[in-house]
Amino acid sequence: MPVNGNLYDWESVEIMLPGGLAIGVTEISYNDERAIEARYGKGATPRGWGRKNYKASGSMSLDRDEFERLRAALGGAVYKAKPFPIIAKYGNDDQPVVVDTLPDCMVTKQDTSGKQEDDNTGAVKLDFVILSPIKWNDKSAY
Repeated sequence: MPVNGNLYDWESVEIMLPGGLAIGVTEISYNDERAIEARYGKGATPRGWGRKNYKASGSMSLDRDEFERLRAALGGAVYKAKPFPIIAKYGNDDQPVVVDTLPDCMVTKQDTSGKQEDDNTGAVKLDFVILSPIKWNDKSAY
């Protein structure tokens, strides 16, 4: 199979937070779902379906200095902050630019740790809920 150029890699990703371009984000993950429930009546096969609620959530890991910039941009306390957007942009010279927008995020959990010989002590992992539908490359999921 021929090599077709540089595909998306971590160097191709830009993360925008309320404080601007985030250099110290080392991981981001986000997802959404809307479950479908089979509806039964008489018999063993579904006679239709019902839709559950849309849900979206995510997490990211930040170096401690990046977390402190985010916390300051959110007013000093991540749990008291108003919903904020996170934008993940994927692009390089060989691939089209893809922009995912995570609107109305709110932090639900903070986690950090440190240990002997840790090269990134104090890195912070944040879990967040996304209160509005994710825009996957500018197309709303719902």
